[in-house]
Amino acid sequence: MKQFGLSAVEKLKSRKEIKKVISFGITIFSADKTIKAIYLTEENQEKTSVKITPAVFKKLGCAVWRNRIKRLIRESYRLNKREIILKSIKKKIDLIIIFSPQNINEKTNKHLTLKEIMPGMLDVINKIKGRI
Repeated sequence: MKQFGLSAVEKLKSRKEIKKVISFGITIFSADKTIKAIYLTEENQEKTSVKITPAVFKKLGCAVWRNRIKRLIRESYRLNKREIILKSIKKKIDLIIIFSPQNINEKTNKHLTLKEIMPGMLDVINKIKGRI
């Protein structure tokens, strides 16, 4: 895996896995309630992996705005993924995470930037890292 890249192996695409995470996963909110994460851990002795996906609901805004939020979530994860990957390798577990905005919508936050998303993502990533 690249240090700062986000390869296809790291993206969660399977509908079956997404439903499994939503059903059995643990939900965490950032301190400022901007980002919500649902994660699921599974033991794997052979090869560990961390998979993520952003999930943004249609009611939050138009398609352009939703796609921007997804890009910002992916970018903030990509820049801060190193520690969580190292911890999952050390503990020999697979980690699947779904990130979604919680108290953010297009009406209240027309133009979001990475600076506004990053603190919530860092908080959630650190909480997950502390719990696995």
